[in-house]
Amino acid sequence: MSFPASLMSASMSMSSMPSYGLAMRFQVTVDGLDLGGWSACTGLKVELKVTKVTSGGDYSTEYILPDHVSYPNITLERAVHPTDSSKVKTWLEQKVRQWINYTGSGEPYAGGTGKITLLGAQGTEVMHWDLTGVYPVSWSGPSLSATDNKIAIEKLELAHQGFLSSNPRPGLGGSIK
Repeated sequence: MSFPASLMSASMSMSSMPSYGLAMRFQVTVDGLDLGGWSACTGLKVELKVTKVTSGGDYSTEYILPDHVSYPNITLERAVHPTDSSKVKTWLEQKVRQWINYTGSGEPYAGGTGKITLLGAQGTEVMHWDLTGVYPVSWSGPSLSATDNKIAIEKLELAHQGFLSSNPRPGLGGSIK
């Protein structure tokens, strides 16, 4: 990796260099449970929807009004691991039991929490996203075939209600740190 000359000096050591997040180094935790390492994370995004409005008789001005904020599902992917994949299976079993036995008396089911932590080259946290209202949406195991010479891959898809601390509804929202 090359750095701008303004960041480099003859005496600059590796430990004093800026810490950049590495897309291949991240950790995922849900409901306080470390789900182990993953090889891919997609869908970490916020979409701010707007509505464009024009005023009658004014043909040159378009007003932009805030509509709503949405968060797409997050998909995690990795090779099947004897310990970490078992943790995911146990967590999913707990969630299914909670859903089946839920007697919320008209209250919506409260999703869990999650955290995605981006790490730097030294393994230290560069940034994290606290997810609220986390729900498992799907899990898929590997396609198994005696004719394939591939690594067994599992995928976990999570819906969530956001990671921005400005979420106006109580109990929702998270933070970017």
